[in-house]
Amino acid sequence: MQKFTPQNPSYEQVVRDSFSRQPFMALMGAQMGQVAPGRCDILVDWRQDLTQQHGFFHGGMVSSIADSAAGYAAYTLFPNESTVLTVDFKVSFLNPSKGDHIQASAEVIRAGKKIYHVKAEVFAFSDEVKTHCLSGIFTMMCLQGKSDAANLGRKDEVS
Repeated sequence: MQKFTPQNPSYEQVVRDSFSRQPFMALMGAQMGQVAPGRCDILVDWRQDLTQQHGFFHGGMVSSIADSAAGYAAYTLFPNESTVLTVDFKVSFLNPSKGDHIQASAEVIRAGKKIYHVKAEVFAFSDEVKTHCLSGIFTMMCLQGKSDAANLGRKDEVS
């Protein structure tokens, strides 16, 4: 893992506060795990309402936690008074996401001034078995001068 120095000494609290404001992550019951400079983990326990017709975690949900983990991995390196936005991502599903819980782990592979490249993986855990379910590459943008808490709650206020 590459060693990064956060620009904001309060990066972990900023990231955890931002995560706590995400209604979609709360809807899925997602929990933030480890947060370190250039790194973030997100976990989700199995629930039937998060599955597709075969009982596996739904692929859209799996890619969503990978996207959030990647965004927050990048966000750990951003300056104060900024926020994160996904530019694009490419994921490959390697195995069905079947287990008691899944974990997305993301790591920054290149940090630029505005653009950050991040890799993420998702693993499913069932008893003692760990299954690699998804690998992806994500591009994140640092939006400086934008509050991470702005525009909550109203769809007509998004800028």
